[in-house]
Amino acid sequence: MKRIIVDIDNTLWDFAGSFWKKVRHLGVPRPSEWQVDFWKDFFTFEQFLRYIDEVHEEQDAGALPFPGAADFLSALRTGGLRITIASHRDPARRGATERWLKAHGLAYDELYVGPDKTILFDDHQALVDDSSELLDKAASRGLIAAGLRYPWNRDSGHSLFESLAEVLVYLRPRC
Repeated sequence: MKRIIVDIDNTLWDFAGSFWKKVRHLGVPRPSEWQVDFWKDFFTFEQFLRYIDEVHEEQDAGALPFPGAADFLSALRTGGLRITIASHRDPARRGATERWLKAHGLAYDELYVGPDKTILFDDHQALVDDSSELLDKAASRGLIAAGLRYPWNRDSGHSLFESLAEVLVYLRPRC
């Protein structure tokens, strides 16, 4: 059975919007202005990770997935794919992540929470993610690489789309 890796943040829900609400008081521009590594002008790496962790912790308390996220995952599964949900989260957030996925009916077969999604590449055929760096790495290893289009990835040269429904149309004949 073919396997696909699906990111959570900015793929299944609006992480960028939640992150911005948490840090906007620090003068961080809106996500529509973000480029790769935008955060380096505002935080140390440790501060950046702390804010990310806080957003992940709060996600379980009411953040909604993107419209169509449940249908997207269900269609992948119905199409014969095993779904690995993967996130660069603190492993301590695994329980909160599982609760959030289940609370919103987001289908998956495996969950990876950790620092390096590339360890999943060897036994997967595709990646859906917003990170141009990860999409580059996946494509260089022969995976189908696609995602949602954002200011920080729009010039990456990857197959990027406005909705998960469009990502699904792209993936169906390829997976």
